[in-house]
Amino acid sequence: MACNCQFNVHYGGKNDVIQHSKSKQHLKNMLTFSVDRQLITTTLKPNREKDEIAAAEATLVYHGVSHGISYLAQQCTTTVLKNLFSSLSIASSLSCGRTKAAAIATDVLAPYFTHHVIQEMKLAFYYSLSLDASNKGNLKTYPFCVQYFSDVGVKKVIIDFIDDSSESAIDIHRNARQILDKYELNLYGLTAIGADNTNVNMGEYHSVFALFRDEKPTLLK
Repeated sequence: MACNCQFNVHYGGKNDVIQHSKSKQHLKNMLTFSVDRQLITTTLKPNREKDEIAAAEATLVYHGVSHGISYLAQQCTTTVLKNLFSSLSIASSLSCGRTKAAAIATDVLAPYFTHHVIQEMKLAFYYSLSLDASNKGNLKTYPFCVQYFSDVGVKKVIIDFIDDSSESAIDIHRNARQILDKYELNLYGLTAIGADNTNVNMGEYHSVFALFRDEKPTLLK
């Protein structure tokens, strides 16, 4: 919003707008806006080299994550590449240490690919959901994995990973439903639940599966 002023047009309508456009306050605000816009457009110019550096760093992180390479090893690889290709401006400008690599993986690549998966799932409509509990130190973590049909065949993807100390069927079911709601996945597209064959997960009367079955009676396990 350029002027950022509020005024009443209840009685005068268009005339009120015209009168405001001629007011000193409006003219002053528009002058400030014009100066600010010039500063923004002249300061934030597209920089092709910076974009190429960012793309190179994202590619390195993607390669590392795909092959299970640690962030420490990626940091070392970046240093080697900078030394080997020091004559190239992009290679010499790479800066991808452990902290930055982790940030690129979790805050850039993960949201992008998760969004892509969710869009594919919505097109496929039908999917199955698998979950499991895993202990890491004093944390109990739950990865949620989906399986669905895509244009290139069956895909299995982890769409979310949470930690929760609660292990009851109600709590696990609540977390699973929150993830389905978070990504706006249709419950009627859920065909099956996969989990360890324990009473909490797959019991006949009070389990994660039973709670989902109450919502969708045709659900498989």
